[in-house]
Amino acid sequence: MVVPPPSPTSPGTGRPADDDRPAELRTILAAKPSGDTRVDPEARPELQRVRAAVAALAGGPRSEVPGGVPARWDLLERTRWPAGGLPTGVSLREIAATVCAPVRFETDNPYSEHRAYPSARCKFPVRLVAHEAGAAAFLIPEASGTLQVPAAPGETPDHIETFSLPAALPSFYGPLRAVLAGLETGHVLAAAALLGRAMGRPLMVRGRTDGVPAWTDRLPGPALPGYRMTDDSGARPPTPQDAPTTAPTWNEVLWNRNSGRVPRGVSGFTGTHRTLAASVWRGALAALAAGAQGLGALEAARSALGLYCWVRDVEGVEPGCYLVHFDGSADRVGDLEAARGALLIDSAPAPGLAFDLSACNLVWLVTADPGLACATSPAPAPRIAADLLAAAGWTAQHLSYAMAAHGLFARPLRSYDAELAAQALQLDAGQVPVYQLACGPGRFTEPALDVRQPPTLSGEDEGTT
Repeated sequence: MVVPPPSPTSPGTGRPADDDRPAELRTILAAKPSGDTRVDPEARPELQRVRAAVAALAGGPRSEVPGGVPARWDLLERTRWPAGGLPTGVSLREIAATVCAPVRFETDNPYSEHRAYPSARCKFPVRLVAHEAGAAAFLIPEASGTLQVPAAPGETPDHIETFSLPAALPSFYGPLRAVLAGLETGHVLAAAALLGRAMGRPLMVRGRTDGVPAWTDRLPGPALPGYRMTDDSGARPPTPQDAPTTAPTWNEVLWNRNSGRVPRGVSGFTGTHRTLAASVWRGALAALAAGAQGLGALEAARSALGLYCWVRDVEGVEPGCYLVHFDGSADRVGDLEAARGALLIDSAPAPGLAFDLSACNLVWLVTADPGLACATSPAPAPRIAADLLAAAGWTAQHLSYAMAAHGLFARPLRSYDAELAAQALQLDAGQVPVYQLACGPGRFTEPALDVRQPPTLSGEDEGTT
């Protein structure tokens, strides 16, 4: 048998010269909407067809609706951000329920349902299944219950798995649907890791799922595989000194988490144009440094990401553009001028939209290096893209909670022209803008209904932090 010679490599990359994956990956990551994003015929929850279809599943004979979705708000009330809680015996089903259960409804907001993480137009395309003790439960917040579904074949460790339904997102997003679902997957994984840790059961991302369950063919549109999370046996035990007594509880952080608001009839966000305390910046950097906990299988993907932050009006921090490292350090690399008008190139002038970036004290930008990502993984481009997007969403979720802990909004932004943004921001040719997070103090508040239901407990759990 003759062994063929190795493929020639591109100088300095370590990958075959004919490797077309970086170009394909760049195309996937730089997707933009295919239609007008200003009009959404399914704005209200009761009009969402995917939501209705998922809720309808709970009417079958295999549903177990009594008791509702068993979210454990009581455990989150015991622990202060950003600390972890002492072991409580909380189940994976309860962690998954707490991640996806509604927290509040904003009555004047067409996208009224708010959960522990943000979702484009509140469509929530990412779904959770908890596998535990040989049974599997599909969480259905729309019907305040769960659906018993076939468990994973063979002997597998207890785990939570995700899958996504990009068809839940409006059709005008076009190829951006998969990107948004991928980013939201990262938000969900981070929420499960952080809230699980807060409730005394740290979780870790173990890897991609092999496919999607057969029963998902009853849902509208194709389901895309996600990730599997299991217990993080190597997590550091929490101590009472992890959070000051003045810090908000995790429950308060979830209530505060929002994507910014504007007056009724307008979409977007605006703020109060005020100086923030230095603790906001320190808290954000600390959250990034702690982001390695539970990251697991996504660690390699995160190493191919870059992170920048434009900072203004933060005490003790010189205004400018910072290159931020995932160890929690940051280097000032430029001024603010490049960011003005560049981060929302195609949305700023649109009627009915109000994106007041000048009111944001912190604007984060996540970038990806397709060449580096492909050099470190033999996987096809769509698989690498999924990992990069999940790692970006994971990062943004940690920052969102850090902002909420200080009463600030954190608005995810992705409906823009990535290539034009890269040019305007003078990014290196190898970098693709993947995600943005605009943060600041909100100017408006809206009437909100607290829909967190206390659990029906058979006994008291031990331990507080």
